[in-house]
Amino acid sequence: MRAISFAIAGNNRLGARLFAALHDMGHDVTPLSHTGGPLTEMAEQLGAFVPTPGTAPLAVEWRIDCGDITPEIACTARQVLTFRAFAPAFPPSRASLTWQWPGAKGDIDVATTECDFGNPRCGADLIAQIDAEAEAMLVDIVSQLGRDILTPEALASRAIAEVPPGSIALDLHRLTGWHASNETARTIALEPSLPEMVSRRALAAPTAIALRDEHGDVDYRTFVAASMKLAIDLAALLPKTTPDDGSPHVVAVRLPKSRLLYTAILGAIGAGAAYAPLDPSFPPERVRQILEQSRAACLITDDDFDTSILDGLDIKVIRLRSLNVANVAIGVTAWPVERFEDRASRCAITIFTSGSTGTPKGVMLTHRNIVHFCHWYRDYIGLDASSRALQFCTVAFDVSLLDIFPTFLAGATLVIPTEAQRHALDDLSTLIEREAVTHAFLPPALLGVMPDAQWPALRHLLTGGDVCFPDTIARWSQGREFHNIFGPAECTVLVTIARLKAGDSNRLIGRPIANVRCYVLTETGQPALSGEPGELCVAGAGVADGYLHRPDLTERSFVPNPFADPMGTWPSARDEKLYRTGDIVQWDDDGLLHFVGRRDAQVKIRGFRVELGEIESAALATGLFGQCACVVDDRKRIRGFVARTLTAGATGDALRDLLLARLPDYMVPFEIVVLDALPATNNGKIDRSALAHLSVQRALPTDAAAQEPLTETETNLRALWARLLDLEPFEIGRDDSFFNLGGHSLLVSRLMLAVKKEFGGNAPLARFMERPTIGALASLLANDDVNKGERIPQRVFDDMALPDDIRPVDGLRPVADRARAVLLTGANGFLGTFIAAELIAQTSATVHCMVRAASQKEGEARLAQAFQANGLASLAGHPRLKVVLGDLTQPRLGLSPETWRTLAHDIDAIYHNGAHVNHVYDYPYLYDANVGATLELLRLACEFRNKSMHFVSTLSAASAVDANGHVLEQGPARNAPAFVNNGYNVTKWVAEHLVWEAAERGIDATILRPGNITGVAGTGLCQPTRNRILLLVKGSLQLGAAPAGDTDFDFTPVDFLARAMVRCTTDPQRELRVFHLQNPQPLTWEDYLGALAQCGYSLALEEPADWRNRLTSIDESNALFDVVAFYLDDSQEDIGDMARIAHRETAQTLQRLGIAYPRKDDALLSHHFRYLIDSGFLPEPGGSGTRRTERETETASVA
Repeated sequence: MRAISFAIAGNNRLGARLFAALHDMGHDVTPLSHTGGPLTEMAEQLGAFVPTPGTAPLAVEWRIDCGDITPEIACTARQVLTFRAFAPAFPPSRASLTWQWPGAKGDIDVATTECDFGNPRCGADLIAQIDAEAEAMLVDIVSQLGRDILTPEALASRAIAEVPPGSIALDLHRLTGWHASNETARTIALEPSLPEMVSRRALAAPTAIALRDEHGDVDYRTFVAASMKLAIDLAALLPKTTPDDGSPHVVAVRLPKSRLLYTAILGAIGAGAAYAPLDPSFPPERVRQILEQSRAACLITDDDFDTSILDGLDIKVIRLRSLNVANVAIGVTAWPVERFEDRASRCAITIFTSGSTGTPKGVMLTHRNIVHFCHWYRDYIGLDASSRALQFCTVAFDVSLLDIFPTFLAGATLVIPTEAQRHALDDLSTLIEREAVTHAFLPPALLGVMPDAQWPALRHLLTGGDVCFPDTIARWSQGREFHNIFGPAECTVLVTIARLKAGDSNRLIGRPIANVRCYVLTETGQPALSGEPGELCVAGAGVADGYLHRPDLTERSFVPNPFADPMGTWPSARDEKLYRTGDIVQWDDDGLLHFVGRRDAQVKIRGFRVELGEIESAALATGLFGQCACVVDDRKRIRGFVARTLTAGATGDALRDLLLARLPDYMVPFEIVVLDALPATNNGKIDRSALAHLSVQRALPTDAAAQEPLTETETNLRALWARLLDLEPFEIGRDDSFFNLGGHSLLVSRLMLAVKKEFGGNAPLARFMERPTIGALASLLANDDVNKGERIPQRVFDDMALPDDIRPVDGLRPVADRARAVLLTGANGFLGTFIAAELIAQTSATVHCMVRAASQKEGEARLAQAFQANGLASLAGHPRLKVVLGDLTQPRLGLSPETWRTLAHDIDAIYHNGAHVNHVYDYPYLYDANVGATLELLRLACEFRNKSMHFVSTLSAASAVDANGHVLEQGPARNAPAFVNNGYNVTKWVAEHLVWEAAERGIDATILRPGNITGVAGTGLCQPTRNRILLLVKGSLQLGAAPAGDTDFDFTPVDFLARAMVRCTTDPQRELRVFHLQNPQPLTWEDYLGALAQCGYSLALEEPADWRNRLTSIDESNALFDVVAFYLDDSQEDIGDMARIAHRETAQTLQRLGIAYPRKDDALLSHHFRYLIDSGFLPEPGGSGTRRTERETETASVA
């Protein structure tokens, strides 16, 4: 097939997919875009040429048009293909898709297909389905073009395309932004202002009770008249001209909860000003800050206010002491605000929020914003004249608007607690019951500690502003409607609402309210798929006017809505704004939104992005505690705080043990502290700042070993550990595990370097990892010739016993080359993606790819991202690739019972490639993922019917050796692995024993042992930051020296390895059970370094002992730092000379199957080094140094 030059127009997901597919086919592809977006990002990711605005017009054979975005780069093409879609209606339940070629007399269909969507909900999901079909069609078209089967001349003879009957052209951009849950358009008759809305209720029922506080009742006639009188007086004090920037005059109100407070609020708004609330508990600095930021003209307060705060400010002070209704007649006297014809769009309230900066910024909410919200809320929640609404929250918190104005619209009664009642739970509970409160908002933190109560009159309980704990949902949803509200102040109180019941996810935030639309956008600004996390962006009736006196912040957060009017049912909104909330959410398949976390709550821990909310959810899912909050301290350590014990034996240590089995190590809190209750802010949210500064003394060790007298070496080691772990020496016991004390893989490098410097002895890392305690380390320093395996715990040998119930069932053995369906674990890993590709290429089987994800959509997205990252983008969405949600660390692989049953019935083979690859952690930590998962898969292999089990191990776990030390192509032996006995290799060794015993019992099983996995043979594409040998190479370049050695050096390209694995396991003549899959072609370590030198690098070769001495001086800037512990000692346990590894039987099998080992020649090494340079892993030859990538981890994929 000849190569063709293409240019792609359409900076969208389809453009990105097509670019990757054509690139993978070997064609020359150029994006007609240079700004950020899916197409441009894909081109950059694949290392393709991305034109700039100054680039000369391109000339290509074919231009591919797949979007309505005008190309940013000029291009001339001999031929054009345009993608179009047609549907009978919008949103479409089905569509006709076509690629068209512009013939002389009209467009001609080159390829067409039909797409059935069923009952559509999410436009992004439909677009993904359309994109997959469009890509499949285009790949087929291009295959024919490249073979000259299809030509323009042949196309010209075809009939002119016709629009399918009853169909219209489908606007794909419009469809992208559409979601069924955003069909919220509703006509609501609105009063022009808030005061007029309240007056209408006062005229209808003047004697109805508006306010009830500790002093008694205030009826609507008195309340509105007093507010109107105050408004008239205020209007006389306000400046007569509007500020030049069009901003409102501001009246600040600082009063305690009472009838006077709500009179002042309505009076300030009625005067035509914007009301700015100040909580009496605010410190003087914050009060002054808000007054300055708002440029307030007046301040309404009481006699307790200290006016010295106002020194230097031009603010009129009004001390409100009583209600004054003189000379006011409701229905006759007008509100001052009524003189403004544009009053509906004028700012009524400015709520000051701090956000992530700590600097207050005033959100400007208009009369229209709030009046619209009041009407929707009254109808949704069932407020009427008989209702009694509690006004709990401070009026400085935007959710207070939910209590106040909808209650007045309904003519209901607002029940006002005193400050004392707000802070005394029993008194508050008594008030709710005594006053027969029917509607209340109470924050999650307060509900979490509130004693159980009946509250028989309470029909609707609302909460929000923070994640509600599952225990809280279960307690307070009984006997009433329990609502979770969600939304920022910038969108008028809330944008979504969900009714919750026991068992519902505490992350469920529901659907958009009337006339509000929620968009979930990815980092590229594209609408997210169902299940795919993205930023919540809001448009519609609730979106505020912006920030008071902060046009810079307004422009950043209130942006033009690119998806305005997706259904054609909204009023003209060409200038409609979209508010970027900073909240990360995702749609589920039912059209409900779920909260994921805050964009600014993501933190970096040891180079990894961590969402604290994910840790909290995992902690709550254990069922030990009802409340959990996590914070990060100033040393970038996660601290966990829990409260409300749910089960006997619930301790911080017990929770930490469970989290270690469920989360990556970097996500497990350094310490977990049990509190009586989590602290809360005035707004009722968990006070994370207070937790971050909470001083907690760790408990004394209870282990008897911790009380044993220590030797001098042990005492000195304990002091070293205390410095590294930021603990007190007394907190460290002699037999405490380094990892249980908060150590992690990166700290191991610091530890071993410090031991080498301060103690001078040789403590082999592998021996330390067998027992990572102070006592064991001291023993190693005193006697470093401890034999390999002597310290391996008895548990490891016990775990080699295969349970008796794992046996093949009666029936036929699986046939190697006839699998109809297979299960692949580790499918989204580096090797896993290539195994998936080979299974698709070499077999007709459906490949079920196990992926760890929160939802099916997220799992599919993760798999697609893995394919794209590894140059296999055309596999994304392949019809024979199916995502299975699972977790290797969980019982039965975390599979649902239905999924387990389906796999047990349908699959014929299992490719177990998944593992927790970490060469530093100990055996207990890695057991679940690497040994426990193997047990579960062996159970699956003999449930319902027999299946083949192909286990991907590692040459480093091989244990059968002959008298000369050669590693044999045999099953595992009882003696320890021949090479490094770290936790990872030991788990693989134990898993090999389980698989081998299963084979002995009759299960068709193989053990596949790869060596040093390198990049794709033809491109060099690899994951260098996860390969310990490549970190050695980069670190040596930074040192200017490398260890000398003439041993055979393994270099096994990942694509060859995957191809060999699949061919060997599907070989109908297969007899071998063990395959050694290194690359035996000749290449020594010094030859490899010589090829590196030919690229232009200067690198001296030193005796290994001299080179190791250099390592004691490296720091974190060196790529070797995270894996330095492997190279500090001279025990030579790592695979050195590949000539020791037997491979004859494997080589004979590969020869029979026609698979040749890749030659380690100049071409292979050139691709290898070129990729390392182009990817930025290695510096350009001749440069001044090398930059360290963001995360060069210890998880090296080396044998």
